Amino acid sequence: MRPIIWSLATVAAVAVTGCNLDLTNPNNPTVSGALSNPRAATTRMIVGVMATYRANRPDQIRAFGSFGRETYYMFITDGRFITGPLRDWRQNNSFDAGTQWGARYGNYRNAYEAEKIVNTTTALTAAEKAGALGVLDLFEALDMLHVIEARGPIGAVVDMTDDPNAVLPVVSQDSTYGWISAKLDASLAELNAAGATFYFPIYNGFGVGVPSTPAGFAEFNRAIKARVEVKRGSLGCATCYATALTALGGTWIDTTASINNGVYVIYSTAAGDALNTVGVGGSTANDEYVHPGIDSIPGVTLDNRWVRKIGSGCPASSPRSEVGVSATHRPCTYASNTASIPVVRNEELWLIRAEAEWFTGAKAAAIADLGTVRTKSGGASGGTPAVAFAAPVADSQFVRELLLQRTLSLYQEAQRWPDYRRFGRLADLGKLPQDVAAGFTVATASVLPNQECDSRNRAGNPGGIPMSCPNGPPVP
Repeated sequence: MRPIIWSLATVAAVAVTGCNLDLTNPNNPTVSGALSNPRAATTRMIVGVMATYRANRPDQIRAFGSFGRETYYMFITDGRFITGPLRDWRQNNSFDAGTQWGARYGNYRNAYEAEKIVNTTTALTAAEKAGALGVLDLFEALDMLHVIEARGPIGAVVDMTDDPNAVLPVVSQDSTYGWISAKLDASLAELNAAGATFYFPIYNGFGVGVPSTPAGFAEFNRAIKARVEVKRGSLGCATCYATALTALGGTWIDTTASINNGVYVIYSTAAGDALNTVGVGGSTANDEYVHPGIDSIPGVTLDNRWVRKIGSGCPASSPRSEVGVSATHRPCTYASNTASIPVVRNEELWLIRAEAEWFTGAKAAAIADLGTVRTKSGGASGGTPAVAFAAPVADSQFVRELLLQRTLSLYQEAQRWPDYRRFGRLADLGKLPQDVAAGFTVATASVLPNQECDSRNRAGNPGGIPMSCPNGPPVP
């Protein structure tokens, strides 16, 4: 009650004395304040965009892990973290409905506003502007990639205007991927014009084998471009696999180097910093349990990827049961609450190249790259890698082997669910007997949240009622 009483007393005092009380919030930055020192302001804004992306990454891993049957989130006092994404996922108010929506667009807005200042200021050189825009465009593309990975057939909003309250149309999945691809190309051109350094800091730990310079960000850009293009290729784009191979040529891909070379987001216990909530000791990690479907993969317990991230190499944990399902142990992909989380690694680049090679006709090279992944990752420290088809001859066999290797190599990197959807294999994730008995089905998308549907309805649904909203087309 004290804040209310204080506020009322202040209003009364102003009314009695007739004075104007000009109160400002020093913690709420303004456009005019930013324009008074655009170099410092845009530095903070760019750092903020990267920090916000970092903060959203653990939630993406937790939510996609549930949808993709990597993990159960067994939050002990609320089983809706399981039933939401595994049973009630068509409901706009279910748990994890709308994951990767509001937070991602919030960060897109942050980047958009920073770009406006960068574009209009005279306080930056042309090269400095190019570096800022290159990084901001890259993170806009990344945030939008995660939006469409969650939405799939629903599509996404790609445009942004100066009006933060504008309700803009939802465009198709194909159009969204096309927008992301074009945004990455624009970012690359900007990074190539940025000179040797940025005027703003890049956090320590950004890259393992990838420098935190415009040249390093250009490699990062091409890695995400390759990821986007194989996704488009699997969805029917005739030229995208070839484009992915070209993009890989601009990255750090190297089968003689560490599987972990790549770009990371970092966490720490420093004051004001953020923790890796899905890392061992993190706020959600104690309730993250390995989905038993992972443990049931043939030969998986001898695979070093299972050992070090999922099974016998992890700290002991007690079994848990909730809402009719059980799990025996927790993962330890991230060994602590300050462990870095990859955005993209060398190991993923090998898998991307294998996929692109296979579907452009270089099948022997594709088989060799999958073999490299099995040997260097699954066969590390004396492990015996899990394998479905060591030498696939048909597309169906290759896809099955690719999905197996991607499941184990990219466990808890938010890839499995979008992977199985883009290859039309979601049904394969829903076969665990206890999930079937509980009435669980595999989500084809994370539906739009209630608030989004309501705001669109109030605005007259520009572009039509989106898929998954009430009275709109149902999610397939």
